[in-house]
Amino acid sequence: MSDEADGTIFRIGFTVLDRQVVDRRGENLGKVDDVEFTWREGEAPAMTALIIDAASLGGRIAGRFGRFWETVLERMRPPEEAPTRIPLTDVEEFAPTTVLSTDPPPGMRPLEAWVARHLIGRIPGGRR
Repeated sequence: MSDEADGTIFRIGFTVLDRQVVDRRGENLGKVDDVEFTWREGEAPAMTALIIDAASLGGRIAGRFGRFWETVLERMRPPEEAPTRIPLTDVEEFAPTTVLSTDPPPGMRPLEAWVARHLIGRIPGGRR
């Protein structure tokens, strides 16, 4: 990933957040809702992962509505599901679409998986 390797500084709000993420085959995975940073003593903070999770968007919305958004979406998520975390090492490039050098992380698209399992799978001739 050239942005990290050559020390280029870019604006996360413009280059990363709310940008479409695609896997190595070009399939849409969602949009980046948040980023994860690591702080080490004596070093500048470093971005280490992208987070794809609509609930994490609540932290970027000010006031009561942001807290309400987070609470509602956290309660709707099944307990075993966690936000999708994509390590920065899996990112091929950032602009204009974030392209991964890997297949989608496990657990992507939990709503689609639920619909396939509980609705489509029950239709005669439907695939699971």
